[in-house]
Amino acid sequence: MRRVFKIALATAALGLAATTTPASAAVLVADGITYSLTLDSITNGGLTGDFTLAISGINTASDTEGGRTGITAFAFTDVTPGDIVSGTSSGFTWMDGGLSASGCDGSGGFFCFANSGYTLPGGSTASIDFSITSNTTGSFASWAPDFKIDWAGTNNHYDLVSLPIPVNGVPEPATWALMMLGFGGIGMALRRSRRRSGALLQVA
Repeated sequence: MRRVFKIALATAALGLAATTTPASAAVLVADGITYSLTLDSITNGGLTGDFTLAISGINTASDTEGGRTGITAFAFTDVTPGDIVSGTSSGFTWMDGGLSASGCDGSGGFFCFANSGYTLPGGSTASIDFSITSNTTGSFASWAPDFKIDWAGTNNHYDLVSLPIPVNGVPEPATWALMMLGFGGIGMALRRSRRRSGALLQVA
């Protein structure tokens, strides 16, 4: 009976942890393409944020433009005006300033990643990891940026997306604590159950 109670308690902790995180990621949908921005980690004493931009629906039936072959550039608004001082993304060059149909233009309260040679990996999805460094500690948790992206392909006039995009964050420390409690409780209960089963077999 005690073992059943422990397993139930651990399961409840896992259930509570699950309710504290989003059931599904918040996304931006534009021209039939789905964009998801996730904050993977915060490092460098709270000054650097590591993100993943996931893109799906490329050149599918939902894609209203199609013929996409690459990404010329993408950009976001600063966390606070002028606070993003550097950025890195494999194959892209970070620039301070916004994005227009001509590419990164160095104007406005944006930062931009440019790469005229970036080609899509094939299929209907793409994933781009990038890091940005701010001069203000702890500013990424409440970041709600506007997003721009400039596509390359057989269509001569791709829509220069310029819309707000939600940020999906990493689980809060309290959520991790609840999950660890749940997994730990279940593990202890199962371990004791195995020991009791082994003892009964020896007696038999």
